Amino acid sequence: MRDLFIVGAGGFGREAVWTVERINALGGGVPQWRILGYADDDPKWKKGDNFEGYPILGSVETASKDNPGASVFVAIGNNKKREDIYRRLRGHDFPVLIDPKAQVSPTTEFRHGSYIAAGAVVQVGATLGKFVIVGANAVVSHDAVVGDFVNMGPGTVIASGVKVGNEVSFFANSATMPWITIGEGASVTCGAAAKADVPAGATI
Repeated sequence: MRDLFIVGAGGFGREAVWTVERINALGGGVPQWRILGYADDDPKWKKGDNFEGYPILGSVETASKDNPGASVFVAIGNNKKREDIYRRLRGHDFPVLIDPKAQVSPTTEFRHGSYIAAGAVVQVGATLGKFVIVGANAVVSHDAVVGDFVNMGPGTVIASGVKVGNEVSFFANSATMPWITIGEGASVTCGAAAKADVPAGATI
């Protein structure tokens, strides 16, 4: 069993813990993870506080210093903040968390730190960069290539062959046409459809 702490004592942090608890329940009596608690830089939290049944371990740096061998999951939705925390915590292991109710092809390529939520589907030949969030019931279709620090909200559909740059945000129920490119730092808002290539930094 490996030690794990969650960065972010908020809604996404609670979701990550729920996923880890369900992963542990499938272990045949041998849990995969020991959840140490939450790290959070928000001054409203004090070390030793309790959040949803787990202790607050202090700031990100404090939790890292006190638990140098622990794995870390960064439960922060903001792409740039997630990247900043990753850079501050170099030296830790950042596992991929896949909810037991997600469907992921064995041919999918992952990098560390990503999250696949309940109901999500990642199809054959897809490639996900590091620290990608695939929200509940989102779909990454076959042969799509997703960059680093991308956030796909619930119900997002990335069509086949799409190339997604780093730090792109897809909000709930957004979608793309197949075989287009979404430039770095772009945003596709709730319910919107990207029907052609999207320039870097643009909002659809």
